[in-house]
Amino acid sequence: MEKCVSVMSEEYKRKNYGKGVFNSVRKKTAKVSFGVYIFFGVVFAGCAYGIYWSLGQTERYRLAGDEDSVGMGYAIMAFFAVFALISLASIIITIIRHKRGAQKWKEVCAEQSGYTVRDMDEFEYQTMNTECRTIRLLGTAKALAVGQSDGILTRDYIYLADAHHVILKLADLSAACLVKQTVRVKAGNIPGKKNFSYLTVMLLGKNGSSTMAECSQETGKELIDILKQDYPEIDTADGEVILPEAFDELRRKK
Repeated sequence: MEKCVSVMSEEYKRKNYGKGVFNSVRKKTAKVSFGVYIFFGVVFAGCAYGIYWSLGQTERYRLAGDEDSVGMGYAIMAFFAVFALISLASIIITIIRHKRGAQKWKEVCAEQSGYTVRDMDEFEYQTMNTECRTIRLLGTAKALAVGQSDGILTRDYIYLADAHHVILKLADLSAACLVKQTVRVKAGNIPGKKNFSYLTVMLLGKNGSSTMAECSQETGKELIDILKQDYPEIDTADGEVILPEAFDELRRKK
């Protein structure tokens, strides 16, 4: 694999950030929105049919004088209604996110990062108008599989393109560590779930904001070494792979 941090070419900037970084964020979230619409739309339609069906069944039980079944019918109807409301709420929230313009996304990123909109303007300016670098922590195939985009390293800021779009000032970094994450997933037709582990690089700002991205041990170490070189006071846990609990302990100490 090529070095994970490389100089961003002008062609790359035009292709990926032609109308600015935050417009690119808007476009990426819009693509995700269509998948959400389809999934929750199917769920909502299924629940609506379930409510219609259970209402009919309940009416038949009532006419037959089967009071016990009437209560069960109402319970089934309530079950479908709850999931229909959850699906509808998810669709509405996604519509609101989808309609955010680049300026609104800039405001959201500023709030989630613990900075001001002026800081986000400066980050975008540095990306578009100064020499900066891309951060590519996974190979192309793996990045596509997990939906991970390239990050950005400018003179003063770092952006790992995480799900919350947190952007941190390099001068504010207090920790940069390799963290082993573990999730429980369904393993094919095997009963129950099994643990699945993957490696991430996690960054912590002095303001308490944090960001993370999946990486290999090689790429994660390369990025941390680059940051440590310019900011030697950053806590890297001596380069060891730590658990999320240990990173949370670092957060509490900062």
